[in-house]
Amino acid sequence: MISWQTLLKESPVDWLLEESNPSVRYFTLRDILGKREDDPQVIAAKRAISRSKVVSKIFSKQNAEGYWEEPFNPYHPKYKSSYWQIMILAQLGMDKTDERVERACEYVFQFQLEDGGFSSYTLERAVEEHTLLLKKGKKLPPRGEFASSLVFEHQYSCLTGNMAAALIRIGYADDKRVKKALEWLVKIQNQDGGWLCPYWRAHIRDKHGCFNGTICPLEAFSEIRKENLTKEIKETIEKGAEFLLMHRLFKADHHSYKIINKAWLTLNFPWFYGYNILRGLDVLTRLGYVKDERLSDAIEVLLQKRQKTGTWILESTPVGRMHINIEAKDKPSKWITLFALRALKRLG
Repeated sequence: MISWQTLLKESPVDWLLEESNPSVRYFTLRDILGKREDDPQVIAAKRAISRSKVVSKIFSKQNAEGYWEEPFNPYHPKYKSSYWQIMILAQLGMDKTDERVERACEYVFQFQLEDGGFSSYTLERAVEEHTLLLKKGKKLPPRGEFASSLVFEHQYSCLTGNMAAALIRIGYADDKRVKKALEWLVKIQNQDGGWLCPYWRAHIRDKHGCFNGTICPLEAFSEIRKENLTKEIKETIEKGAEFLLMHRLFKADHHSYKIINKAWLTLNFPWFYGYNILRGLDVLTRLGYVKDERLSDAIEVLLQKRQKTGTWILESTPVGRMHINIEAKDKPSKWITLFALRALKRLG
């Protein structure tokens, strides 16, 4: 028994290792038990992921060209279109050795803008928006100008951070398109160390960084191998981590450290653009922040949420809005338990 395990009244590891959820089994073997990628059990669990019920259901909805839902709308409908499926598949442990995953990634790369960011609007959807508003009698700029502006304005640090993180996990870490997205995230970091959504408002007036917009870029940077971190990215990480730490992950840095948003204490999965303390702990500990006292408030909340069985509950998830529900809301969650144990293990 190593020290972090003594925090558990009962160990849920055997539960996490059940073959019914090969994704959680794979990450438990690797991240909790410390087995190598070439371990036979790890290899078998990894191979089983693509045959799981959740992954099979997601791919059953994929178009032959690689997209989900509408071909020129990778963001809408939310949680069912192409961007979201790539995020989910990456979190489940899929990678581009599966040609269906590679086909999906190559399809969405066409929606990456020239400066590196990903937009929730495409030109086609922006043109449709222009036509719709004209029918309503709105006075608008010329269609091309309107469409280009709308696409530009809907580049989000959360979306680009999520896509960069997903693409790195999937196997695109060395791809110049992903590096371009990371460079864009470095470039648009806010003065206070966080990120703004949308980022272009920073050019109008400096505003407080957005927690949702900050956790996603930091998660992308946390997926980069340490030896590949540039000086610029290291500096960006330090400023971004300090932004979260100065707020003790969920408290105002002024006003007697009151809770900023109670929703951030809610444990959810999958992780999309939203922020919560477990995601903050997971990302910061992966980046090496394990001895900072300012993590303690979030750790205390996390431990208070632990059940007598040593598990944690899935408190929020977009039920009915994805192609398949990953887990049942308000029930013990293998995913939340895995992430909690992983953060506690790193913290020692």
